[in-house]
Amino acid sequence: MGFTERDWNVERSGFALRGSLCLPGCDGPYPIVLILQGSGQVDRDGNVGGSGAGLYAKLARALAGYGVASYRYDKRGAGSSGGNFLAAGYRDFVEDAKACWEALTLAPFGDRGRMYMLGHSEGTAIAAQLASSLAHPPRALVQLCPFDDSAETMLINQAEGIDRELPGVPGLLGILLRLARRIVGPYGQHMRRKLAHVRKLDGGTVRLGPTRVSARWLRELIDLDVNGLYRAVPCPMLLIAGEKDLQCTPESAERLARLAFAPTEFHVVPNMIHHLSVREGQPALLDMRDIDALPLAPQLLALLESWFARERAEDLPPEPGVPPLSEAY
Repeated sequence: MGFTERDWNVERSGFALRGSLCLPGCDGPYPIVLILQGSGQVDRDGNVGGSGAGLYAKLARALAGYGVASYRYDKRGAGSSGGNFLAAGYRDFVEDAKACWEALTLAPFGDRGRMYMLGHSEGTAIAAQLASSLAHPPRALVQLCPFDDSAETMLINQAEGIDRELPGVPGLLGILLRLARRIVGPYGQHMRRKLAHVRKLDGGTVRLGPTRVSARWLRELIDLDVNGLYRAVPCPMLLIAGEKDLQCTPESAERLARLAFAPTEFHVVPNMIHHLSVREGQPALLDMRDIDALPLAPQLLALLESWFARERAEDLPPEPGVPPLSEAY
């Protein structure tokens, strides 16, 4: 099944979020997915500064092949969207996602009865948060690389992981990182000091590794009660984790599935890393191998295709003598 893409914008106060609709090559109205990105100054395709693996563009085109439309957008201050990324907080990004969802509920090409949110990493928290507060809630959430640890715990764990990997990092990168460690001390301890400092800031920015982020965004993310968000989700969820994800660990998916009150299934994709591709060998935070050209993990795509096929089947009248899907599984 082919697809078409076209620009579609959502107005915010003083600026526009600019994005792309990816529509299947069949007649609508379509089931439609709002794609919610992970953290960082990320554009609609999943890239930063015009470069990256384009994982959200790949997801959108895969969904179109299953007969599912999608909308993905440049975050405020990223790509061609307006707004100031470094002045925004986590709650601002939640409100941006809400505005996109509300615009989609009014769009003539979408099927209002089959609307979904697909979150990745930080986007999973945004999807979980919105699901319980929207006037028109999603039919279900698809959560890729979900997390249940606090942002503070994850950042400290990642910094301590760099400390463990550092002796074996070759080349100029290893030299620079070991030199920096001699100046700032162990990365885990340095991250603890930085996060303590962030809690005292009213605004401004802080540096996390090579990138600068909004201090307000980081503080709001640290304070987020992720478990509480998932307990309040009123709709079914599909949780998919990567076995080799060192940022949002695979154990999170099972813990969240057991925590949720809504019907939930979870899967762990073998060898899948945080960027939704497959990596052989020992996973490493400081793995500098190029991931841009890697395809999405085949098992991830198979899980999505099967899940959306089951969703579609639930909307069809049962054949004579065949029990409904809810009774057959």
